[in-house]
Amino acid sequence: MVIFAKVSARKQFYQSKMISFFSKCINYFLFYLLLLFSLLPIQVLYVFSKIMYLLLYYVFNYRKKVVEKNLEGSLPDTVNLHQVSKQFFMFLSDMFFETIKCLTIGKKNLLNRISCDNPEIMENYAKDQRSVIFMSAHYGNWEILIYALNLLFPHLAVGVGKPLSNQVLNVLINNKRSKTGMKIINADNIKEEFAKDKDRLTASLFLADQYPGGAKKGFPRTFLNKETYFMYGAEKYAKEYDFPVVYADMERVGKGRYKIHLIRIADHPKDTEYGFVMNSYIECLEKTILRAPQYWLWSHKRWKNLEGFYK
Repeated sequence: MVIFAKVSARKQFYQSKMISFFSKCINYFLFYLLLLFSLLPIQVLYVFSKIMYLLLYYVFNYRKKVVEKNLEGSLPDTVNLHQVSKQFFMFLSDMFFETIKCLTIGKKNLLNRISCDNPEIMENYAKDQRSVIFMSAHYGNWEILIYALNLLFPHLAVGVGKPLSNQVLNVLINNKRSKTGMKIINADNIKEEFAKDKDRLTASLFLADQYPGGAKKGFPRTFLNKETYFMYGAEKYAKEYDFPVVYADMERVGKGRYKIHLIRIADHPKDTEYGFVMNSYIECLEKTILRAPQYWLWSHKRWKNLEGFYK
C-alpha cells in the first residue's frame, strides 16, 4: 500500500508539473500573439474594437448587470444611464486595443497620445528635490498614463499595485509597462520599496479607486451617493514621508488621445488632519467622473461592502 501511495503521489506530482508547463506555454503564446497584433496600425485596431463592443454588449452581455447596478443612483437624474452604459462599453473596447498598442508603441507616438497642460507643478517639486505621491484612478486610459508617466515628468515613476494572479503574464506585462523607465512595485512590499528609494526623486502612482477587499476595510466615504471604502495607502505614505500629493485629472480629448491636468492636494501632508488627502482625492475623482461618466471603470464591483448589492 505504501508503494502504491508513493507511485500515485509521484504521478500526481508529474501531472501537476506538466499542466503547469503547458499553462506557461499557452500564456507565452498568447502574450507574443498580442505583441504581433499590437504592431497593426491603431486605425485597424479600432475596427476590431467595434467588433468587440458588439460582442460584449449585444452577444455576451459582459458584466452588463454589474455596470447597470453600479450606475443606478450614482449619477444625476438627468443623465441617461442606458446611454452611459453603451458609451462605457464602446470606450472599454477602445481602451483594450489602445492598451494592446502600448505593448510596442514608441516613445514619440506615446507622447502624441497623452499630454499634461501644467507640468510645471511636477517640475517645481523636482527643483526642490521633493518626491511626490501621484494619485489617479481607473478612469480614461490609465495604462497609457502608466506607460508615459516616466516620460512626462522629471521624477522616476513608480507604479504601485497588486500583481496579476497569472504570474507569467504579470512578469511579461510589467516588463512592458516598465520599458520607458517606470519601476513597478508590489503594494504588499511598499514599505520596503519606499525605504530603498528614500534618496531618489520619485513620483509614486496610486490608482486608489479599487475596492480594498474585505468588508468595511479601507477609508470610508460617501462616493457617488453610496457608502464606499477606498484604499488608504496613498495618504498613509504621503504623511509618513511628507511627500506632496498631486491628483491627475484625466480627460479624453479625442479617440486614443488624453490630457491630464494636475491638481495639488497637499504640499505638506504631514501637517494635515487624518482623511484630508483621501477626502480631497475623492472629491476630485467624483468631479472627474461626473464630467464624463462613460470613461470610468464601471464594470468592476466597486461596492462589495454593501451587503447584497450585486445579487
